[in-house]
Amino acid sequence: MLRLCESDAATALRTLKENGFGGDAAEEKGAEELIRAEEASINAFVREYAAGEAEREYFLAPLDTHNVKAYFKAHVLGADVAPMLAEEGTLKTGAIAECFAKEDFSALPDYLQKALKEAETICENGTEGKGAKVGEAFEKALYAHLSESCKGESALKKILAAKADRTNLVIALRSKDLASAKEAFLAGGNVKADSFAFCFIEDEEKARAAAEKAGAHDLWKTYAACKESGGVAAAEKAAAEAEIDYFAKRKYELAGTKPFIYYVLRRRTECFNVRVALVCLNAGMKESEIKKRFRGV
Repeated sequence: MLRLCESDAATALRTLKENGFGGDAAEEKGAEELIRAEEASINAFVREYAAGEAEREYFLAPLDTHNVKAYFKAHVLGADVAPMLAEEGTLKTGAIAECFAKEDFSALPDYLQKALKEAETICENGTEGKGAKVGEAFEKALYAHLSESCKGESALKKILAAKADRTNLVIALRSKDLASAKEAFLAGGNVKADSFAFCFIEDEEKARAAAEKAGAHDLWKTYAACKESGGVAAAEKAAAEAEIDYFAKRKYELAGTKPFIYYVLRRRTECFNVRVALVCLNAGMKESEIKKRFRGV
């Protein structure tokens, strides 16, 4: 992957095709089409080989959530949904479209029905920042669902907790106070909502002490890096890498369903990095700047 950004965009694309990225008929595909084909291949692999519902839901429910949210936004805005859609998860996009056409969502999973009801209420009430609030409603519903569906799978539960904690740090960094942050916090994490109070303590030593007391040492390090930089990029990257980080540190201790989970995560991370490399190469960015944007490398 690191070598990919040492060439130009055309060479990188050709190298990917020669190595089978994107599957059959790769030679006929453009960059984004190639990546979408690879993503579809990963999802098909999950559907066929996942050991149980927990693994399928963990990897495919986020796609269902994204697509239902896309149809909701398109419905509200009167926009074309096609550019907003991700790959299909457990739900066919045609089935989602039919639900919206009939205004009958009983065929959708309970967590998505709940998210839709909350999103409708937000829009009907004209809530300030309703676009972001709609996004929060779907994300919170997804994490609550995953937290429940992963209960019997310890590895999934652990990576969900790591991702939830790191994402909640991002939410805290973007919030004006703890109360508003708690409204958006995601379920499934190990760090309690009140423990993120350290993000709102002005005195650095007191903030550090509060974080350590809450068992949030790693979160504190990321928080401190964000405070130093004046942005949240470090926290966003840490959240995006939470799952792959967990397994990368334990790749020689994998057993049971863990090899499957790690394999899917690595392939998805590869797709993300390929997209970053090709977009940045086309934009003429330097190799060093491209590598900074990679995940799990």
